Amino acid sequence: LMYRGDVVPKDVNASIVSIKTKRTIQFVDWCPTAFKVGINNQPPAVVPGGDLAKVQRSVCMMSNTTAIASVLGRMDAKFDLMYAKRAFVHWYVGEGMEEGEFTEARADLEALEKDYEEIAAESADAGEIGDGEFDEEGEH
Repeated sequence: LMYRGDVVPKDVNASIVSIKTKRTIQFVDWCPTAFKVGINNQPPAVVPGGDLAKVQRSVCMMSNTTAIASVLGRMDAKFDLMYAKRAFVHWYVGEGMEEGEFTEARADLEALEKDYEEIAAESADAGEIGDGEFDEEGEH
């Protein structure tokens, strides 16, 4: 959680305690704290002519979910299409990258996707809720 603006650490901690005690969200057992918090006392910036209103505080949350496996799968497919056409390969090779690094990167991405899929399967088998309940776009 990244807070910005008129935010007091006591309020942040109280919110986290409230979330954990309500038990509406089930956290994985291998990450007992489940939260990393940052607070910046500067109020959020306003872009002139932008769509966002001026506010005194804001929060941004980044989360790690097994729903990312579908995103990684789409990235694999797009990489395969581009690499099959050798799109942009000459730029990277010209900058010093070796062609073998492309296949190595592709294999690493596929391994990461499989890791998330295995964790999702284990979570579903254990009866956990939450991460497996996303559609193809990674939304509820």
